[in-house]
Amino acid sequence: MAKRVRISLANKCQILFGSAVLLIITAALSVGWVRMSTLVFEGQQETARKLANAWLNGKIELGAAIQSVDEAVAPDGIDQDLTLTLIRKDEFDYASRDPFLDAAIERFQTRNDRNESFTEARDPSGKPYYRYARAIRRSDLSRIRGGLAAGFSPTVDSTAIADPLEMVLLLQHRAQMAQQQLLLNRISIVAAGLIAVLLAIALFWAITTFLILSPVRLLRRTAQKISEGDLRTRAEVNTGDEFQELSNAFNHMVETLKASQDQLRGTNKSLDLKLDELAQSNVSLYEANKMKGEFLANVSHELRTPLNSIIGFAEVLQETLRERTGPVDEKRKRYISNIILSSRQLLEMINDLLDLAKIEAGRMDLHIAPLSVSDSLEGLLNLMRPQAGKRNISLQLKVPPNLPVVQTDAGKFQQVLFNFLANAIKFTPEGGTVTLWAKAEPTVAPGGAASIPVTHIRVAVTDTGPGIPVSMHEKVFEKFTQLDQTHTRESGGAGLGLAISKELAKLLQGSIELESQPGNGATFSLLVPLTHSSKAVPLMPDPVEA
Repeated sequence: MAKRVRISLANKCQILFGSAVLLIITAALSVGWVRMSTLVFEGQQETARKLANAWLNGKIELGAAIQSVDEAVAPDGIDQDLTLTLIRKDEFDYASRDPFLDAAIERFQTRNDRNESFTEARDPSGKPYYRYARAIRRSDLSRIRGGLAAGFSPTVDSTAIADPLEMVLLLQHRAQMAQQQLLLNRISIVAAGLIAVLLAIALFWAITTFLILSPVRLLRRTAQKISEGDLRTRAEVNTGDEFQELSNAFNHMVETLKASQDQLRGTNKSLDLKLDELAQSNVSLYEANKMKGEFLANVSHELRTPLNSIIGFAEVLQETLRERTGPVDEKRKRYISNIILSSRQLLEMINDLLDLAKIEAGRMDLHIAPLSVSDSLEGLLNLMRPQAGKRNISLQLKVPPNLPVVQTDAGKFQQVLFNFLANAIKFTPEGGTVTLWAKAEPTVAPGGAASIPVTHIRVAVTDTGPGIPVSMHEKVFEKFTQLDQTHTRESGGAGLGLAISKELAKLLQGSIELESQPGNGATFSLLVPLTHSSKAVPLMPDPVEA
């Protein structure tokens, strides 16, 4: 983008006012210039008309003033102030060599009401002279002196106009006095215009400088000092007009700004103290949160070890009682089954807490390796078939052929999908369907065109359950959130599966998306890149330091 030229207010006023004055005075003087030229032209035309009328009335003797036609059509040697040329009807063709005479004769012959033509011309030396052509019709011959009339006997055609053209009187004269006066008047107009322009520019310069620009410059200097931090400066403008009102308003604004600044300094000091306290509290909270994560990780580990022992011993007792029969043994078998089921549910919850604690503490390790998505999904589906079969839920797998290999952590990848499948089986009614599907997806550039054919893999689980309202799409990924408390009490769960899945998806540099409407089931999808970069993903924000 081209840089705009900055012009000061003073230069703008001087340029605009100067241009306006120049245009106004030039326009005013142009009217007098044109009018003067018009008056001179009209005056010379009237003089020529009077001379022609005087000759027609016999008041001017022809004598030496009458030129030949050759001299009329070639007026290079005009030395006299006045020359008269009489062109007879039989000389019209000869006279047509002169464009002025040719046009005048044609006009006189075609229009009975046109009897004169006038123009200004210049001789080869550049001096101006005037040419006047006057039509002499048959009705005018009686007023011409007898000698000229007696020697002229034109023939009359019956088809001619009522007053035919018989002769043309060409009058050529100089007006040296008029030209000198015109030149002097033009020089006077130019001189007066220059003086008026200079005086007007000087007057406008004084007005703009002392009445407009001086207060503006004072306000600008004051504003510059205030912008540099000097709030004690005031604008002292005593012009008694709007500039003084503007100065008073500006000073009031500065005083208000100074008061606000003083108040803001006091507020900032209080905020600094509170910020220090908040920073210390933030550091304490960070340390406490870190200790909490480590505590949960350690405690969950210590809980999981004896719980595994309980499950192991209960399974041994169950195996011991498998072949025994009797009322007492059946009761013992039922108790042992309840112990194993409750212990496994508790172990699952402890495992979730342990994973969440590791993620929050930043101690979750990744093991990136090539993974066949098709084989992984088939293994997950076979693992979940017994659980789905108990509720008569159909499991389907839809994987396209030649699905590319993904560089990711297989355990974390499968754990996210396991949580999706467990959730879908838990909330799908008996006789429903759960579909596990995958497809390759390109990354779409901002312009709308696919930049690379395949860069991501999308793996999703679709169920035929009751669906999730749109208002709850974000909330279901929060920790310890249960969408249906009644169903959860029947199926178990602490509401950590989706929260852990969301954090694991971040570790895999992917994302989780949810598409669901009430009554239309739900689709949870995991989008992961084909390759996992080595850049670490921050799990917790650093504490704010004072």
